[in-house]
Amino acid sequence: MKKKNIIGIIAGILLFIVTTIFIVILKKIDVIPDKYFMLLVATCYIVTIITDIFLFISSDNIVFKLFKGLAYIVTILMIVGYSCGIYYLNKTTHFMNNLNTIKKEITSYYIIVMKESKYDEISDLYGKNLTYYEGTSQEVLSKIRLELNYSTVKNIDSLKDRLYTAKTDSILVSDPIKEDLEEKYTDFSERTRVLKTIDITKDVEDITKKVSIKNTSFNVLISGMDSYGTINKTTRNDVNMIATINPNTNKVLLTSIPRDYYVQLHGKTGYKDKLTHAGIYGINTVVQTIEDLFGIDINYYVRVNFTTVESLVNTIGPIEIYSDKAMSLDGCKYVVGTNTVNGKCALRFARERHSYVEGDNHRIKNQQEVIKGIFNKLSKSAMVVTDYTSILDSLDGKFATNMDMKDITAFIKYELEDITKYEILDTQVTGTGSMELTYSYPHQKLYVMFPSEQSVESAKEYINKISNEK
Repeated sequence: MKKKNIIGIIAGILLFIVTTIFIVILKKIDVIPDKYFMLLVATCYIVTIITDIFLFISSDNIVFKLFKGLAYIVTILMIVGYSCGIYYLNKTTHFMNNLNTIKKEITSYYIIVMKESKYDEISDLYGKNLTYYEGTSQEVLSKIRLELNYSTVKNIDSLKDRLYTAKTDSILVSDPIKEDLEEKYTDFSERTRVLKTIDITKDVEDITKKVSIKNTSFNVLISGMDSYGTINKTTRNDVNMIATINPNTNKVLLTSIPRDYYVQLHGKTGYKDKLTHAGIYGINTVVQTIEDLFGIDINYYVRVNFTTVESLVNTIGPIEIYSDKAMSLDGCKYVVGTNTVNGKCALRFARERHSYVEGDNHRIKNQQEVIKGIFNKLSKSAMVVTDYTSILDSLDGKFATNMDMKDITAFIKYELEDITKYEILDTQVTGTGSMELTYSYPHQKLYVMFPSEQSVESAKEYINKISNEK
């Protein structure tokens, strides 16, 4: 009579359960092409069944015992392997399910006082003076709910001047105006403090035109926001890049647009504006303004900010970028040639424009260098595998896209049918600088860039060429 083999039976059942869970989750993600998936399923279950046969049956035969011992080792390895696979798959599912589509946008306003002032909380300003830019939303003013002496200015620089010279006790500024003052006046952050933050939230409808990205060319707007922290804030869009992806020819065209491009903001009348100000009015204004400029459909968007870039580069390790100028910026040193940089220095390189005669036109080249550096690092298979979960963690909640899980998995599944390296091409539109009034700030002249019609037309032709290639 054969001895009962309780341990072998338990191990065999556990192996079968873990195998099944792994297969179910893998099917749920649905990134493996059907022909490969069926082969994988058959292989997994054949190995599991053969292993279970040796685990379930007891025998005094020496050869059988050797195979049984081997079956225990295989079982342990398979359970550990499947468990790791389940962990990675669940991590991936969680990440994809939590992709941030921008359904609500937040505009932040700040009541700011001088650092050395006696005001510690908003109620301390009762009966005092508050100055704000005349274009400020009345909705935010209604949320202050405090008796104050209000005054307005037509020039955002006057806000700083009035606060510094004690002509007002406090100022109310939007997030973009605060960032603009901090960029213009290096002492602004040091000499002032935020007394209160007021957030205005509005619903956002996705207006992009979806396509089947498995075998159809599509355009993705990469929008880099001029801020840290929350990804759905309305703030300036400093990076504006169209990625035209043709899955049939395995080509990607990156078309960059200067932040200061002087364009008609979609849905706005009157003065034209800097493209970077489109972000103040929300992601849809950015999308539609760029669609108007190039006469194309933006099918998807990816929105990132400073936090996204720093976090991703620090996670995947230093990246390599090429600089054609030796510079030292905020503790980051760059030599002519290839530079190895961390997240902070990659971001600083991507933002720099004052060191170049070409200004914003050259900054676009730097931004493309950073994107290529990230892509090249991630394209190393060992990096993706060893730091997979860390990469997901670094991006979780730090970027937004209107691609849903089905879009992404369908594209991955399509590419796995025939794995081919993508060719990355790049171009940019150019223009000439000028000082002009803008829609957002109609009472003070700002630096803008008049578009070169020839470069815009050339970019349109290039985009259409890449899109229509078979």
